[in-house]
Amino acid sequence: MKSISLQKQLILRLLILVTCVWLLGLFLAGVQLKKELNKTFDSALQETAERILPLALVEIFNREEAKLLQQLPALSAHEERLTYQVRNADGEVLLQSHSARQKSFSTPLRNGFVSQEGYRIYTVSAVQDAYFIQVAEPITKRREAVLNTLLIMAMPLLLLLPLCLLMAVFLVRQVIRPVRQYGSQLAKRGAGDLTPVTSNNLPQELQPMRQAVNQLMQRLQTALEAERHFTANAAHELRTPLATMMAQTQRLEKTLNDEASRLKAGQLVISLNHLVNLSDKLLQLAKADSSGLLTDTPQDLSLLLSLIVDEYQRSGVQDLQLQLPQQAIKACIDADAFSILVKNLIENAIKHGDSNSSIIVKLNGQGELRVVNACEPLNAESLKHLHERFFRASATTPGSGLGLAIVDALVKGMGGKIQLLSPASESGSGFEVVVQLPVQP
Repeated sequence: MKSISLQKQLILRLLILVTCVWLLGLFLAGVQLKKELNKTFDSALQETAERILPLALVEIFNREEAKLLQQLPALSAHEERLTYQVRNADGEVLLQSHSARQKSFSTPLRNGFVSQEGYRIYTVSAVQDAYFIQVAEPITKRREAVLNTLLIMAMPLLLLLPLCLLMAVFLVRQVIRPVRQYGSQLAKRGAGDLTPVTSNNLPQELQPMRQAVNQLMQRLQTALEAERHFTANAAHELRTPLATMMAQTQRLEKTLNDEASRLKAGQLVISLNHLVNLSDKLLQLAKADSSGLLTDTPQDLSLLLSLIVDEYQRSGVQDLQLQLPQQAIKACIDADAFSILVKNLIENAIKHGDSNSSIIVKLNGQGELRVVNACEPLNAESLKHLHERFFRASATTPGSGLGLAIVDALVKGMGGKIQLLSPASESGSGFEVVVQLPVQP
């Protein structure tokens, strides 16, 4: 299941919340605005009716034919928002505005407000309820006024919505920054660095998580140190008795006259030699699993590699070809750890490669170390398990199966990367180990 970014979730939910609150506020404002505008418009209707009625009665009383309908003309062409008419007690229309429609005033002659057929009508009487004036206003005009007012109120908010989005992104990033920094501290750690993470900027809600992670790392470090100490102590304690047994067996082999006994003693020497090599590998493995693979002082890897390869070249075990860059390659890597790394790669190439072919050891300017030996290509299944401890691709080849496992542990502890290739990158056969070391620019 694909994980969702916490930052995106916070921004999205914050925007949804702000939008919903904004819409709710706009709705409540619209309800209150409609109520207040209706009060204002009703007051205007009442005021208009009360001002027009005396004038209309004067007009009616002064004309010659009292029952004749008179429609007052407009002084200039315009849309008449408020229309009115004056009626007597029998309902006859005596006077009306120029655009008043008879249908709009089909309401009973009762004082007060009434809403009917899309109009808001106010009726008031005079002369002991002998005459009535009705002033009408279309309800659609009131709705338009409410909508226009809400639109004017909403426009600034719509313009501010992008600003709210930017502010939400900025604020959420500020809140998430300590979490990202905490994650970066964990990501930058090497495989062997299990010391507690100190991050005081974490929010209070995440402090229990930090404490739980530190406790877990502490327990893991304790378990790994116990395992390393056991491995190192066991290997160290075995070296002295094994060396003593080796010397006594070799001395016994020289004193024996029986060929069969001498052969058995020679086989015992080989077995003891295998145990000695295994104890050495276990010590190297304990070193590889430790956290002291990096140093504060940069080391010249080119010089160290040259010294290691020169030692093998002088021994004459097999032809080694060394290729180094012109500039020095600096890295904060422990010299002993780098020596163990290179020696295991060369010993692996000697054991499993063609003895009649050269072994190529190459270091480039980007800190990429390559060791290539000639051999038959390995199948993909064997290549996948070569870095595992005590795994050997060929049971007939002598070895403990720890060489590449030690190399893999060292590279990970140094913060580098390792790649096993078969066939080699520039050949149709052979075996190649590519190690990317964390060098300084």
